[in-house]
Amino acid sequence: MRIKNILLLSIFLFVVFLTAKVALGEEGKNSIDDLQSEIEKLQKKIDDAQGKSKSLSNEIAVMDDKISQTEYRISITNNKISQKIEEINELTGDIEDLEKLIIKMSASITRQSQILSSRLRKSYMDGIKGNYGEPGMKSILTLFDKKLMSTGVRQEESLRALELEDNRLIDWMEDNRARYEAQKKTLAEKKQEEVIVREQLENERATLLAQKSILDDQQSQKQALLKKTQNDEAKYQKLLSDAQRELNSIINAAGAIIGQDGEEVDKGDVIGREGNTGYSFGSHLHFGVYRYSSLSEINGWNWYYSNYVDPAKKLESKNFRWDTGCSSSGNKTVGSGDWNWPMSSPTVTQGYGKTCWSDIYYGGNVHPGFDMDSGHGSPVYAVEDGTAYYCRNCLNDGGNGVFIFHDDNYMTIYWHLQ
Repeated sequence: MRIKNILLLSIFLFVVFLTAKVALGEEGKNSIDDLQSEIEKLQKKIDDAQGKSKSLSNEIAVMDDKISQTEYRISITNNKISQKIEEINELTGDIEDLEKLIIKMSASITRQSQILSSRLRKSYMDGIKGNYGEPGMKSILTLFDKKLMSTGVRQEESLRALELEDNRLIDWMEDNRARYEAQKKTLAEKKQEEVIVREQLENERATLLAQKSILDDQQSQKQALLKKTQNDEAKYQKLLSDAQRELNSIINAAGAIIGQDGEEVDKGDVIGREGNTGYSFGSHLHFGVYRYSSLSEINGWNWYYSNYVDPAKKLESKNFRWDTGCSSSGNKTVGSGDWNWPMSSPTVTQGYGKTCWSDIYYGGNVHPGFDMDSGHGSPVYAVEDGTAYYCRNCLNDGGNGVFIFHDDNYMTIYWHLQ
């Protein structure tokens, strides 16, 4: 009876535990839903703001909203991590409790079986010996002694009642043994579930690190913009204007040199020197890689943001300093191809793709190349053999650059040269 009560109490506590667990899970879900709702509201604000004319205050407001979005996403991820840790702790507790309970029940079943077996053997021997202590005598003497017969009947009934009670106990214990065999299966499933949840936890932690990196970049981008513009609207508008004029200069230069005779260059030849022509934001080289085979393919407005290639896929692996203003500066190894780099030891000032400046200056388009600085007047080299076409103030706007066409339909561009 005591064992049965313990089992019932354990089941009751387990049900209470599950109820509390569900309640906590719902609370966490509601919190995540609320945060997600805030992210969606901010996205609507961002979309509305981006549909308006460009202004510094508007740009800063968009940056602030994006920073808030990232902070909300970090809160969601932290919430998920807390839930996963809580889930793991609960699973660990469940596993430990089940293991202890299974051990106790197994020991109890074994102990009760041993007690019953011992009692049955004793009853059997008592029945054989009888009151006179000699085997076989009870069955003979009770035929002549009513009193002894009556006593024997009562003993027999008591023995049967005890045997029935023992059998009921065994049935109950065996039934519980079967139930706890099922619990062993549940135990194995919980252990597997724990492994899965731990993997999910590690994924969420990786997501958190990525989100924190995004947040750092966004905050750096805002500070860099404020520093560059000195929080002055006129300076911001000039930056936008210069960025558009720079883009127009590069795009139109391709059409201006059509009909020019190309010049064969070898890999490593000096083709120019770093400058700040063509509406450059300071002295640097803009280097881009494209899939084009001739100048006729890049005559028009669409070529600059079409068929571009990540330069890192063609340039050889090198370790250079990166100082983009978008994140912490430091050395970085980049490159998986076999082309030379266009400068010997540059600092990369803007990377390829979506950068912290692309939304501001390029209307949301990617930055299709690398910007790098090795010092004003530093030599610029051909990254591979090819046919070079030079723009030397070909638009009368002071812009200088080189287009080189290589084998396998690749083109490289070098802009802002002296």
